[in-house]
Amino acid sequence: MVCVAVINLIMYSQSSFYYYVILVILFASTSAVEYKGDSFENKYSSQELFIPKGIALGKELSSNTAQVGSFQLQLTPSTPVATLDYGNEVAGYPFFNVVSVTGSVQIEIKYSEEFNGLLSNFSDGPIPFNIGLSNSYRVETFQVTKSGRFDEFLLQGGQRWQSIRLLTQGTIQFSSIGFVPSVSNVDISQVPGQFSCDDDRLNNIWRLGAKAASMSCFDQGSQKAIWQVNSTGTFLQGMRSGLSAKGASLKDYTLEFDAYIKRGGIGWVVAHPLASPAKGIQLNLIGNLPPATRFVNTNTSLTPANSIVLGYGYSIVNVTTLTSYHLDTFEIPFSIQENAWYKIQTVLTGGQHLAVSISGTQVFNISLASYYIGGSTIPTRGSFGFGGWQDQSGTIRNVIVFDTNNGTIIYSNSMTDSVSVIAEYGVHSNYAPICLDGPKRDRLAWLGDFYHTVRVIGASTTRYDFIRGTLSFFLDWQTPSGLLPYAIPISYSPSEAYSAFANGAGGQLFGYEVWGLILADYQILGLLSFTNYISISNDLDYARKTWPQWQLQIGWILRQVNSSTSLIDLGNTFLGPAKGGSAVNCALVQALKMSAQVATAINDTQSASQYLTSAMALAAAVNKNLWNPTLGVYSLALDSPTDYSVSACAFCITSGTASSDQAAAFLSAMENLRLGPGYKDSTKVNSTDITVNISPNTNGFLLAALLAQSPSVQRNSTSTKFVAKTSKDLLYSLWGAMLADKKTSTGASWEYVSVSGSPGLGLYTSLSHPWGGAPTYLLTEWVAGLRPAADLDGFGYRNWVVDPSVGIEMGLKRAAGSVVSGFGGSVDVEWEINDGKMLNIEIKAPVQTSGIFELGARRQVLSGKSRYSLNIEI
Repeated sequence: MVCVAVINLIMYSQSSFYYYVILVILFASTSAVEYKGDSFENKYSSQELFIPKGIALGKELSSNTAQVGSFQLQLTPSTPVATLDYGNEVAGYPFFNVVSVTGSVQIEIKYSEEFNGLLSNFSDGPIPFNIGLSNSYRVETFQVTKSGRFDEFLLQGGQRWQSIRLLTQGTIQFSSIGFVPSVSNVDISQVPGQFSCDDDRLNNIWRLGAKAASMSCFDQGSQKAIWQVNSTGTFLQGMRSGLSAKGASLKDYTLEFDAYIKRGGIGWVVAHPLASPAKGIQLNLIGNLPPATRFVNTNTSLTPANSIVLGYGYSIVNVTTLTSYHLDTFEIPFSIQENAWYKIQTVLTGGQHLAVSISGTQVFNISLASYYIGGSTIPTRGSFGFGGWQDQSGTIRNVIVFDTNNGTIIYSNSMTDSVSVIAEYGVHSNYAPICLDGPKRDRLAWLGDFYHTVRVIGASTTRYDFIRGTLSFFLDWQTPSGLLPYAIPISYSPSEAYSAFANGAGGQLFGYEVWGLILADYQILGLLSFTNYISISNDLDYARKTWPQWQLQIGWILRQVNSSTSLIDLGNTFLGPAKGGSAVNCALVQALKMSAQVATAINDTQSASQYLTSAMALAAAVNKNLWNPTLGVYSLALDSPTDYSVSACAFCITSGTASSDQAAAFLSAMENLRLGPGYKDSTKVNSTDITVNISPNTNGFLLAALLAQSPSVQRNSTSTKFVAKTSKDLLYSLWGAMLADKKTSTGASWEYVSVSGSPGLGLYTSLSHPWGGAPTYLLTEWVAGLRPAADLDGFGYRNWVVDPSVGIEMGLKRAAGSVVSGFGGSVDVEWEINDGKMLNIEIKAPVQTSGIFELGARRQVLSGKSRYSLNIEI
C-alpha cells in the first residue's frame, strides 16, 4: 500500500526567502511488511520492517497524524514538514528509498521517543553516556544526489516519532521510509505469556513491560560494529568517542594521530575514564566547512569553521543528568581542508596543562585549572579515543602515545587492523544475547536493573536465552573475589577490557575494586535476578553450570556483614543507606532464601543450609535493630530511626522478614509517602522539590509487596479490599500516566515519572525501560490470579496457585492469564463471573503439574489432569 504526498515547503529566514518543494511518496501500512528488495544486503532483510503507522503534513510538526493506508495525499506550499508516527517504540537502522531527486537536496531527519523531542534542536539527544553501538545523536542530515535505497550506518536505538525536513532548494521523492529492526519485531499479543481482562486500561498496562523488554533485549551480533576499518585507517561517523581499553591507567601523556576530515570535522578525547564516571576532556576539530559539502543546518556558533572546540564531561553540550561544559573555542591560524591529512598532537603535562598542535603549529597551550567545571578540577588520568560531533565524518590512523615526561612510546596502533581495533576501542558488535536498561539509553546492561526484566520476560516473551545471555555475560567479567560489574558495556570483551573496568576504569577510583564500591547492592539484586530466573524456568542445568560463580559472589556479599550489628554494610548503594540499611538487608534476606532454594534444587544441601541459616540470622538482626514499633515501620537505617522507604517496605515484606502484622502496619505508613502518581522513595525526599520523580522501579517492588498481602496468602493481614483498591489506584495513576498522552506514550514502561505524570527526566527520560514493567508479571500473578506455588515447590510452575480474589475485588468480570511452565507446556487460566454470582474457571496445565484453587476460605487441590473446570457461587 502506498501513500503519495507532495510537500511544497515555504521557509523563511531573517536574511533570505526560500521556496522548497518535496515530493514524498511514503510507503506504509497499518501493519509491518516484509522487504525483499535486491539492493538491501543485511542479515535482517527477511525481517518485518518497522514502518510508519501515521503521517502528519503541514507547516509545523504535528502529533495529529492520519492513519497511513492505500490512499494519496497532495500537499500544498503551506505544508512544509512531514511527521511520522510509528505507533509504538521501534528500534533499528533507518532506511529510505528515493525515487527521484531534482536540484540540490539536503534533508534533516530527527528521531525521538517523545513527540516534543522533534521540536528541540537536538531532538531527545544527544546520548553520550555510553557508546551502546547506536548513534549518539538524534538528528541526522543527508545530502541526496541520486535515487535508490539509502541505509543509514548507525543504529537509532529507540523512538516512536520521526520527522523529515528539506533544507535546500530542490525536490525529492520517496517510496518508503522506516527502520530495519535491530530487535525482534514482536507482536505483544502473540507472545507466549499473556494477560487479559475486561479492563482495557489494565490490559495496556500489562503490555508496557512486555514491550519494553522486547525492545531492550536482542540477539548476539544484532547491533553492528560502528567503526569501519581498512588499510587506509579507521573511518568514523559523528558519535561519542570510542575509548581504548589499553589507556585507562595513563596520565601525563602525549597523543598523536593522523586525521582526515571527510565532512565537517572530527573529534577525540583524552584523560577520559572508561567508566566511574565516563567523562573526560572533549576536543573537536572543525574543518573549513566548504559550501559544496556543508550542511545548511550546521551550527556554526557551536562548531565554527577552522577551530578546535574544548569541552569537559560527556559532550561539548550539557545533557540532562550528564553535566558537561563547553569550555573554549580556539581559532586555527590556517584553513583545515576536507579530504586532506593532518597530524594532531595533544599534550597533557603536569596534571594540569593541555596543548594541541596541528601539523607542527600549536593552536593552544592552556592551564586546565583556569576553567570552571562546578568547583572541582579537571582530572587528567584516563584513556583516549575518537569520535565526532553530529554529522561529522573522517578517518584516523597512526595513533601513537608517548610519555610526556621522557618521550618513551607507550602505545602505537596503525588503526588498520579491523579485528583488533574494534575490540580495543569498544565498538565491536554486541558479544552476547543481552538485555539493556533501555533501547534509547543508557544502552548498558545494569546488574540491578535486571531484576524486573527477568520476571517480565518470564510472564511475556519467555526469551530465556536473553536472560541466560545477560547473566552469563556478567559472569564473564567476574572478579576473583566474586564481584560482578554493576554495569557492562555490550561492545567490550572481558578478555580485552576486564582489567580496565574492574580496577576503576581509569577514573577517580583508579586502582580500586570498583564494583564493590559503586552500587554495591546491585550484587544482591543481580543474585535475585539469577534465582528468579531459576525459579521461573526450573532451568537447573544452567543453575548447575554457573553455581560455583554464584557461590563466589554470595561469599563476597556475606563477608560484608558487620560482626557488631549482624547487618550488612556496603559502599555506595541504590536501594537505600549502605550501612545498616533496612532495604539492602531485607533484599539480602530474600536473595539468601532463594539461593537456598536453588541449592536444594541442585542437591547442594550444605550450601542450602548455610544460606538459609544466614538469612534467618540477618532477618532476626533486622527485626532487632531496625523495627520501629512506635511508627510501625522498619527504620531507613541504624542512623535514621524515624525515616523509612518504599524499598524497605517492599523487600522486608516479600523476603518474609516482616510478620503479617508488621507488614500491615508498614503498608499503612506508606500513605505518608504518597506523592503525585505514586510513592516517593523515602521520607527524606522533599515533596515540594519540583525535581522529585516517582520511580516505577521502586514502586514496582512496593506493588509486589502490596499484592502479596491478599488474605489467601496472609490470612490475618490486610484485607483484599484494601489490597485491590490500593493496587488498582497505583496501577491507574503511575502506569496509567505512561498511556495517557499520545505525545509521550511509546507502548512501553518508563524510567521515571514526574509528580505531574510526565516523563521524569524530560526529553532525556528513557520511555522504554523494563525496570518499570513490574505490572506485567504482577497482573498475571494476582489479577488473573495465576502464580507459582511458594518456594521450591513452584519452580517452573511444577505447582501453581489460581486465586482470582484480587481481580474480583477490583471489580473485574473476566480475566485470563498464560505462563510457560518448565514441564512441557503452558498453564492457562480464564475466569468469568456470570449473572453476578457464578464464577466459572477454566484451567489448562501440563499433566505433570499440580495446582490449588483458592478463593477466600475455599481451597481445592487440582492434580492429574490437563484441564479443569470449576463453577463456584460467589
